[in-house]
Amino acid sequence: MVKVLPASRSSHVDVRVENASRYLKRCYVVERQLMRTVAAKFVDTSQWDFKRQLANDMWQASRHADALRTRILELRYPRRDVDKKPDPALMALVAECAKGTAHAEFIGGVYGVLLPELVRAYQGYLSATDPLDDAPSIYIVRHIVADLEMQIERMRALADEVSPGLFERTAAWQGYLRQCCAAVGGISGLDERAPAPADHPLAGRPTYEIGRSVMRDERWRPVLFHLPHENKYDVEGRKAWQRIEALDKRVAMQVWSAISHFNEIWAAEVVAASMWDFDDQPWDFYLDLARWAWDETRHSTMGYRALQGWGWDVPDLIPWGNALYNALGPMPPIQRLALLYYYEDSLLRAGTKQIEIKILESAQDDGSVQDMDFDWADEAIHVSYGYTWLRHLLGDSNAGKEELTRLTDDAREIIARFVAEHKDDPQAKLAPYFERLHDVIASMLHDIPDDALNVQWAPVAADEEALKA
Repeated sequence: MVKVLPASRSSHVDVRVENASRYLKRCYVVERQLMRTVAAKFVDTSQWDFKRQLANDMWQASRHADALRTRILELRYPRRDVDKKPDPALMALVAECAKGTAHAEFIGGVYGVLLPELVRAYQGYLSATDPLDDAPSIYIVRHIVADLEMQIERMRALADEVSPGLFERTAAWQGYLRQCCAAVGGISGLDERAPAPADHPLAGRPTYEIGRSVMRDERWRPVLFHLPHENKYDVEGRKAWQRIEALDKRVAMQVWSAISHFNEIWAAEVVAASMWDFDDQPWDFYLDLARWAWDETRHSTMGYRALQGWGWDVPDLIPWGNALYNALGPMPPIQRLALLYYYEDSLLRAGTKQIEIKILESAQDDGSVQDMDFDWADEAIHVSYGYTWLRHLLGDSNAGKEELTRLTDDAREIIARFVAEHKDDPQAKLAPYFERLHDVIASMLHDIPDDALNVQWAPVAADEEALKA
């Protein structure tokens, strides 16, 4: 026998560092895989309202995963195995969610099953852990729960508005995924495990593959391009745009800026697709690309907000193109990323954003100036992301620089061929849009004092001949 003092207090059951880190790692694995899966489904979703929320929630998942990862590393210090040997059953669970057909099943499965299961797992953690010893984890988990509950509430409200009955229509898929969750003991792994639903009618679907082309929301007419510099063969479209320029170069910049921002969704799609295509990169690669894709979606929403702010029927008046992503889709993912980096780096080096801001200031369009100012700040970060990760992917050497140049030049040639191959498609003609838009713009113009700004501006284009024209 030995002598000891009585226990100073009663402790929570099984609250030890190893148990806490194991539990949080399961949540981290789900958040990390959910981030990549939502990124891919964002690309494949055409409905504009759903698309925007998926981008937001993908980015929030990246923040959740990063906070959990950091906390797990703190708990396990100096161990660094947080990204090694993820539970294959949890990986398979998220992979099963990706198999939801179209956007309805995916949204029903994620927001009707997976996110509520995550919330339940986090709440289980909060009820079991010690509020003093594990206070940093509690702070993180409480904020994640608040995000997830808001995501679920917002998506359900959105579904009621744009796709009534979505969750009811996908009840069978949700039921199947609940059985899949039960088969792995819940996200916590602590629930009693049920048999895997291998014989379920919805089981056995093929592995999900991201689309290499995109469709736009059916409310918009199908269109390949969005501004005249993209298609040098569209002479009538260029002439129709020049009629808008003739109203005033400031007006043209206001409209150009909004349309261009709205169509930046292609850049978000390129980055989000890269998050899916590259499946074995360092964690910070995904964290940076999640922010990049979300930023580009925010820019697209900036344009949409500006167009709506003028009271325009956006689907009727504004082209929302898919040519850039569809031309890039078949390329290797590193080539897509290289071309996007080329575009963004070229814009910053040319001082294009600063010039656009000056013109918009001259037009006294404070809202568009603010949008462009924040866009400029974001794009500077994106160039650093592209520089960092292309160096990583290609190698930090002169050979890597040469390969980057080759990839970019080849990609621009592929886009030029795509334009030439589709130059006669009805969907390649922009004149009908700009002719309708001209009359709407002309009816809204008002006078302001002339500040005598000499408007000199040209866009960056994949095909330099388009600029010469």
